[in-house]
Amino acid sequence: MPFHVEQALQIAGGKMIVEGMYSSHVVRDRELITGQNPASDIARAKEFDIALQEKR
Repeated sequence: MPFHVEQALQIAGGKMIVEGMYSSHVVRDRELITGQNPASDIARAKEFDIALQEKR
């Protein structure tokens, strides 16, 4: 069964934002923190740290 992430997100009402290839791009929507690709690892970790600090 083929599964396309972008299509599944759109069906669920989500928006997919695509930035330039190999560039860092992080999106935070309430508890969900996502990164576009491995280049986003550091920015995603920083955003995750901010989210943890806010919970305290």
